[in-house]
Amino acid sequence: MQAQARKVSLSSGELTYFIAGEGRPIVYLHPAGGVRWTRVLEGLSKSFALHVPVVPGFDGTSAHGAVKSMQGLAKLLGEFIDKVIGGPSDLMGCSFGGCVALWLAAERPDRVDHLVLECPAVFRPKELANRRMLPHYRAPDDTDAELLGKIASIDKLTLILHGTADRMIPKESVQLLKSRMPRSYLMYVWDAAHAIEVDQPERMLSLVESFLQRSEGFMVNWGTLAVNPG
Repeated sequence: MQAQARKVSLSSGELTYFIAGEGRPIVYLHPAGGVRWTRVLEGLSKSFALHVPVVPGFDGTSAHGAVKSMQGLAKLLGEFIDKVIGGPSDLMGCSFGGCVALWLAAERPDRVDHLVLECPAVFRPKELANRRMLPHYRAPDDTDAELLGKIASIDKLTLILHGTADRMIPKESVQLLKSRMPRSYLMYVWDAAHAIEVDQPERMLSLVESFLQRSEGFMVNWGTLAVNPG
């Protein structure tokens, strides 16, 4: 399904976003490289109403002068969900977007249902124009100590994904998240580097769809033998 570009006026300025598909809403927060339409997003749009906001200042959009922190960005995206969706939404964030998703879940838990974190972290990308925006939001180069102090309060059912070949995010980072989030599952995607959506799209899509549709039951084998044993 072809994604449609839209704009919405929020308290700090205009926000560009894309929407594709119908059904239960899911908000996807892009990595520091900007919005990229992967096979995972295309697959999700076949079962969900996929919303992809462009973080102000990324992909040629204008920054919002009043939004200068990750916490402020999370509040802005909570306002986006209020105005565009009008109720709770599943939330998925990739890398930089995963960090924003954690802030959003901590600041606006009333607007988050299931939470999916794909290699969550803040890193320095090669895309120079987008790279300049990370200091604008005071995104840390290392551990976000303030966020780590908040994540234990996040009680949302959470799926954390990490590629076994990821050379940017150490396994200790996602293991720390897992240890502090009471309702989280950590799944390793075999032979995937940092861009899991690109490296192993079929495996990732299957995991994410099953998690969003079955909640804790996504761990169960739902094949024929599981339904009709013997």
